[in-house]
Amino acid sequence: MEKKTYFLAVYENELGTFSGKFPDFECVCDDGDTLEELIYNAKELLNFTVAYMVDHKQPLPEPSEGRAVRDKLPEEPFCLVPVSVYPPVKTERINIAAPGDKIAEITDYAKKSKLSRSELMVNATLEYIRSNP
Repeated sequence: MEKKTYFLAVYENELGTFSGKFPDFECVCDDGDTLEELIYNAKELLNFTVAYMVDHKQPLPEPSEGRAVRDKLPEEPFCLVPVSVYPPVKTERINIAAPGDKIAEITDYAKKSKLSRSELMVNATLEYIRSNP
């Protein structure tokens, strides 16, 4: 499966905090003290929901666009934020090249952390990507 982009409808609450809802999903919403926190939390929740649905062979909704998103909402949101997810698919094998001493350091750290080298490298890379958009 390829990347899918769903819209997060953001609402500002009376206390200045934010809540959000994905109109294409039932019961997928989240809160945050700031807009950035809401978006981060909502993306994590959407990733979890999509992975769960794929694991349980439930069909993912097609992302709504433009007016169709707003038509699904009971009230006008503060804003709409596109949130992309990558539905899980089968594992792929890739080859990388790196100096032997770097690979040894990665291997030692992975063993100490009770992770495979692949898990460690994928997790570290995704953490880097998400913290440097």
